[in-house]
Amino acid sequence: MHTSETASGSAGARLSPIRHVNLDDKVYARVKDMIASGDLEPGSRIVQEDLAANLGVSRTPLVNALKRLAQEGLLEWVPRRGIYVRQLGLQELVWLFELRERLEPLAAELAAARIEPGEAREMRRQWAAMADMPDTPESHRTFVDLDRRFHWRLAELAANPYLSAAMAPVNMMAAAYLHGAPRPWEDTVPDHLAVIDALERGDAAACGEAMRAHIAQSLEALRGESQGAPAAATGISPKKTARR
Repeated sequence: MHTSETASGSAGARLSPIRHVNLDDKVYARVKDMIASGDLEPGSRIVQEDLAANLGVSRTPLVNALKRLAQEGLLEWVPRRGIYVRQLGLQELVWLFELRERLEPLAAELAAARIEPGEAREMRRQWAAMADMPDTPESHRTFVDLDRRFHWRLAELAANPYLSAAMAPVNMMAAAYLHGAPRPWEDTVPDHLAVIDALERGDAAACGEAMRAHIAQSLEALRGESQGAPAAATGISPKKTARR
């Protein structure tokens, strides 16, 4: 008995910890990021063989990831046609921004009390540099990435798991389907700087109000497009909603 226990203990000492790597999760995160970044545009068809090859994985983890994304409303499985990145209609985007108008100011208020001064200064540096960029496709891509990280970071700094859970799909859809804002990106830079001003001061009320004004202007622009759109309009693409 003693010998067996010793042998078992010796073998256990030689074993390294088992590290579980969930490939499904990695593929899911990668495809989701491709949707958010616009690499997979709204309305585009997912060719599973090509996407699996590009990601360097077999079809099984890819299919599992696509099923999860479809459950979250980011993809559509169309019978006998295939899988498509979902498109949102104008009214759906209005509903989305109505929700953002309520959630994002709260996140900004909570973030104002938790952000480190150094991080707020870095945000200001990035957005001040954005203000000096020319209106080019490359500048728009930079804006899309900076805007997405800015809003997601404030939700993270809010440190409220329930708020984060509510905001995650909302911010994801805003990033995926509008690639920033329904207004020209350069018009939104002062909005972001106003939020950052309040963040630097630690003024929660001012921070929430600046964020509310930022989202409200985009919501107004969307409502204007929705009211002027033909009744048959069913979707809106990033190229139609933001100047490049």
